Amino acid sequence: MKVYISGKITGNPNYQREFAEAEKRLTDLGHTVINPAKKNDGFTYKEYIDLGLNELMRCDAIYLLDGWENSIGARLEYIYALTVDLKIIKGGQAYEKAPGVKTGKGYCNKNP
Repeated sequence: MKVYISGKITGNPNYQREFAEAEKRLTDLGHTVINPAKKNDGFTYKEYIDLGLNELMRCDAIYLLDGWENSIGARLEYIYALTVDLKIIKGGQAYEKAPGVKTGKGYCNKNP
């Protein structure tokens, strides 16, 4: 299965370690892993978001790191994954939705 790792990067001094540990865990389980923390420098924030979503579109699942809900980019990736019915994994467990988030196939709350 192709799995995209999602989590807080901006403002997280430990993001490289956290993403690398998740990549190793998932790779050891036999998955093909997309690790957005491995991106080269030189892109704008918008370009990083665009690149990440483009990679997520090619995956079967999203793996949410602890603290993902504190990242606007990770929340965007989560909503995309819900909308297109990707498998959502957190801590090795599949789950349907995060607490307090209104979801459903094709659901979009335009007035939060």
